[in-house]
Amino acid sequence: MSQTPQFAESTVNSANRQCPSWTEAGAVALVTSALFLVFYGGAAYLTSFRQDVGTWYYEWEQIIPFVPIMIVPYMSIDAFFIAAPFFCSSRSELRVLGKRLSAIVFVAAACFLIYPLELAVQRPQPTGLFGDIYTWFTAMDRPFNLCPSMHIALRTVLAVHYGKHCRGLTRIAMNIWFFLIGCSTLLLYQHHFIDVLGGFILATFVMYVFDGLGWRRNHTPSFGIAGIYAFSAMLFIVPITIYPKLGWFTLWPGVACAITSLGYLCLGESIYRRCGGRLSWPTRFVLGPVLAGQWLSWKYYATQSNVADHVLDNVWIGRLPNQSEATQLVNRAISAVIDVCVAFDETPQLRTIERLELPILDLTAPTTEQLIEAAQFIESNRERGVLVHCKAGYSRSAALIAGWLVMTGRCGSTEDAFELIRRARPKIVVRPEIRNLRFESNTLDFATHLHEHTLRQEQPCLASTI
Repeated sequence: MSQTPQFAESTVNSANRQCPSWTEAGAVALVTSALFLVFYGGAAYLTSFRQDVGTWYYEWEQIIPFVPIMIVPYMSIDAFFIAAPFFCSSRSELRVLGKRLSAIVFVAAACFLIYPLELAVQRPQPTGLFGDIYTWFTAMDRPFNLCPSMHIALRTVLAVHYGKHCRGLTRIAMNIWFFLIGCSTLLLYQHHFIDVLGGFILATFVMYVFDGLGWRRNHTPSFGIAGIYAFSAMLFIVPITIYPKLGWFTLWPGVACAITSLGYLCLGESIYRRCGGRLSWPTRFVLGPVLAGQWLSWKYYATQSNVADHVLDNVWIGRLPNQSEATQLVNRAISAVIDVCVAFDETPQLRTIERLELPILDLTAPTTEQLIEAAQFIESNRERGVLVHCKAGYSRSAALIAGWLVMTGRCGSTEDAFELIRRARPKIVVRPEIRNLRFESNTLDFATHLHEHTLRQEQPCLASTI
């Protein structure tokens, strides 16, 4: 007998949350270890035949001391690497970990082949126990696989992974040890500073891409906005070809704008990797320049409007509140909230009340399904007070409230609905795609929609917690 779609999805989610077997964890450990040996060793072997291997070294690195005992934390990463899959508490976490470790190996090995580097300093010949271990290790490790440091990239992913499964003093000790692993790459003259920075950047991008959340969403392309961000990306990236030393200053915003362009073109709000009303720290790093622009925009709009305005029947329209404003709203008028922001964390106070998260990209319109879902949520919770907010409280939130007004028969048309909202919040912006939407203004039609579209239930976030 075939499963209904809802039952099939529930079964898949249940399977993803199950603890993986030792066999499954062992398979991931075996595959990732084999990939490391083949790709890391293969890249070093092929590079050893090249004559165009350069260096990337800063003079100030000469002050870094050589500390032989750091060979202990340096080599300990092998044990952490092999054991990591056995600490996964769910199959989805195991799958994410396997993808992250594999991606780091693939990308780093490709970089080693495309742009090989070698150490700019001579390795010392230390004595004693730790010196002997170091000499034995370096005899097998040809110094060509430098940037990005695979050691740092793997260390960063593993530190996040083990940090999730440790508490109290154990977590503190684990953080200190992984910090020592990171320092050991410089204190053993295994890498230069640029390699360490490159390894951290690689790990952050890998954790951004592979986090257990889906990428493609039900999104209508916004070619105009996508084009603006794409053009901005080119403006930031092109100067690097003329003045390469500007790369560190312009490549980051260029990449952030390029990813945002893809969001408006095809990936939708998934580029923000938002889960449970919060952005992951890799998202904050990768999209940092764009998020900084969003924050400045929010600060500007915060000076131009009230935090919230009452529309009708205990339904409020507003912008993203700060913590003190959210506390006042919850204490006085609000018991439920619809959050449509994608580039911000939801205010902590609003995450503690009844909440519906409907992610909608800035300067775009909600889908019909989102309008229906919002209308249902508002109607179910309005007696207790509902706040519908976006970043500024001008467009996306106005569209959702207008849909509710029309579908419940409180207004006969979208024009009437927006006029009512405008009396409460004069600066609302009615986008053309919203104005063109039409809804049946009668209770029977809305009841049919309620029957066909059940209220979205909060599902446990299967993404890797980072």
